[in-house]
Order: sequence, then C-alpha cells, then structure tokens
Amino acid sequence: MRIVVVGNGVAGMEAAQAARRQLPTAAISVVSEESDHFFSRTALMYVLSGQLSHAATEPLERDAYARLGLVRVRARAIGLDPARRLLLLAGADPLPYDRLILAPGSRARPAPWPGSDLPGVGSFVTLQDLAWLEEEIAPPKTTDRPPNEWAHLTSGASDSPYRRRRSAAQARGRRAERPVVIGGGLIGVEVVEAMLALGRRPTFLIRDDWFWPIALDAQEAGWVADELRAHGVDARTGTEVSALEGGPGGVERVVTNKGTIEADLVVVAIGVVPNTAWLGGVVPTDRGGGLLVDASLRTAVDDVWACGDAASVPMPDGSHRTEPLWYTARAQGRLAGRNASSPGAPAPYARGTWYNSAKLMDIEYTTAGQLDGDMWRFEEAGAVRSSTRIAHREGRVVGFNFLGRRWDHSVCARWIEEGRPVRYVVDHLRQAAFDTEFVLPLVVPNDRRP
Repeated sequence: MRIVVVGNGVAGMEAAQAARRQLPTAAISVVSEESDHFFSRTALMYVLSGQLSHAATEPLERDAYARLGLVRVRARAIGLDPARRLLLLAGADPLPYDRLILAPGSRARPAPWPGSDLPGVGSFVTLQDLAWLEEEIAPPKTTDRPPNEWAHLTSGASDSPYRRRRSAAQARGRRAERPVVIGGGLIGVEVVEAMLALGRRPTFLIRDDWFWPIALDAQEAGWVADELRAHGVDARTGTEVSALEGGPGGVERVVTNKGTIEADLVVVAIGVVPNTAWLGGVVPTDRGGGLLVDASLRTAVDDVWACGDAASVPMPDGSHRTEPLWYTARAQGRLAGRNASSPGAPAPYARGTWYNSAKLMDIEYTTAGQLDGDMWRFEEAGAVRSSTRIAHREGRVVGFNFLGRRWDHSVCARWIEEGRPVRYVVDHLRQAAFDTEFVLPLVVPNDRRP
C-alpha cells in the first residue's frame, strides 16, 4: 500500500501518523516544498519578535520521519494525474500512490495593487516569509539558531508560496525604519506586535471601518485600536490602498484614498486562500478554492482525501466552507489518515462547537459557538476592562464573545451543547474563568443579570 500525503503541516503530519497507526507496513511518503521539519505556524510571530528559537516551534522531534517510517519528499507538487494515480512534482519523477491525502494548507492572498512585486513587499504566512522579514527588520539573532538555519529554504518558482522574496534591506544597506502593515485581521496584528517588540512603530492600514469586523463589533474594535495607538502604532481605519510605489531599491510609498504614506517595508496581511491552484481544477473546489469533501473528508476523485485549511467541509445547513484553524486541521488530519487507510468503513467528521482564542496586543479574546440571535452584553470598566457578549435563541445560549479576560472555551461549548438558559450561564460564569489567580473575578450586578 502506497499512501502519499501532500503537506507537512499539522493536518498532513497528523494524517501521516494516523495512517501509520492503521497500516504499520504501508509505504507512506510526505511531500512538502516549504520546510524539512514540521513546525507550528502560529508560533512564527514569536520567532520574529525574538521570544522563541526556530527549534522551539517544532512539535515533533526532528527524527520523527525516520522513527515513524515516513519517506520525506522535499519537492513542489505541481499537478495530479488521477487516471494513472500519479502526483506530479517539479524537477522530479512523478510519485505513484494508491491513496492520496491532500493537506497543502493556505497561501497568502495575493496583493492586488500595482507595485506589489517591489523589493520590501511581502506577507507573513510561511517560513520563507519569516526569513524575509527577519532580513528586512529584525536585528541579528542571539538564539540557538545556527547562521545557516535558512540555507535549506528553496528560492522557489515565482508563483510558489514558498519563494524567497527580494530584500529591500540589502539594497538599502540598512533595516527598515518605516514599516506599513496592510490588513485588519489576526495576521496583521501579529506582525504589528512583532514589530513593536523589535523597536519599530508601524503604520497599520485597515480597509474596514474598524479592526477585525468578522469577530468584533465597533465598540470592541475601538478598544483594540486604542490599545494599538497607546503602544505607538499609527492605526488607520477606512483606508483603501490603491498602489505601492518605489524603485530598484524597494518600496518607498503606499498610496491610499486618504493620502500617501512613506514606507520602506510593506507587509500585506489581507487573508489567506487555500493552496490548491496547482491542482488545476482536477479536484472539484468551492468558489474560494477549497477542495470539496464529503463527511468522511473524501473528494470526488477516487482514493483522494483532503484535510486542513485546503478542505471545504460540509456544514449542518448543507453548505461547504474551509476551517483555517489549528485544532480543526489536527482533527481533520487524523480523520483523513484513518479513513484513507480504511476506506471501507469511513468515520464522519464531527467538528463540534466552533471556538477560537487570541491575544490582541494585551487584550485576551475568546469566542465559541455562533454569534447570531438575541444578545446579552455586559461591559466591565474598573480594575479589569472587559466585554462579554452572549448570543441566545429562545433563551438558550448559542455563542460567546469575550474580550479582556481569559475564558475556558470547553466550558462555554458544553453550555451551548446542553442548551443552557442565559440566566444559568451568567450565574455560573466563574466556572469558565481562566484568568490568573491575581485577576479579580468578574462580578455582574443583579440589575444587569438577564
């Protein structure tokens, strides 16, 4: 049995390990262009800011491939020939498979403006992006990273998400001093935080009327914007970029609907898209490029499964969508590996109650469930500043959105699944508290209880 896994991120590595548990003697190959080793993509900002070494981002030991009996194929996948069961590779012979698991992850959404190919313009999604940004802005590291840590990173084809970008710092002979970050989502705020840690005060351009509108309302986002500005960030909302300008030495200006901004570094953080264009439509996708799968994560192509950021999974309402989150990628990878190894008895994907958490500057953020229906809200302004939103339908809780305090999402998810009334949840909120012991507990006055 020949099983091939495309992608060595969390979904791909979980799929390979699950397949190995099911089929101890199978020939399992893991194909990836980006890196020799599996690493935590969510930890890249901590490497950039100097808080973590690169090795500290690797969840598995570097001998994991050998120990698990996985064949590591360092190559770029460029196509699929399902009739002959071949994975096509750039600069290498096609790789035959009996079962194929696609876990190619996401790539940065391309910048749509003129001048986006100038030196000093890039994204922050891949290891290659981290290497580029370190060269542009970070001082030399004093961590355990050897000088040739990035030597194994390929320059990549011009359309590869893993290409090495052109450095403006090399042309200028100095590191960036006027950085601009474009995009009001989580990646954007992570880059801003890393730049602050490196002693830079970036300009943060957000097209929408407030930061992260998909998750925060105007009042909550205003609080985050206040925190950004208090740290020296020039945060500008309602700002639409039309062009990037510069010369051979790199980017020099960002042209917007509100004027021109001087810049010697631009990080584009306008989201990610499934890294599936290389398949050329051989595997059916949704409108966003996500690979359409059934409840067992199987695609419409024989003996091909998909998981992680690139998989468009069925929703309870009959629609499909991708779930670009670490924990969903892990769960999907395990299931895809299991089902590809035992296709005669597939298990269904059961995501459970959706949740997420983050830290926006110094502000904790937790969400769970769905934020539609009626809303109970409580604002706290004292020793701790916080916002609590609880969504409910017919009196039963369906979702949570917390800002300013840490909460245990598993308790919140259980309340949603149990159909608890809003009053019960508010009365028992302390059970979900995840703050440190020196943070005062949240107290909701009786006249504010639902």
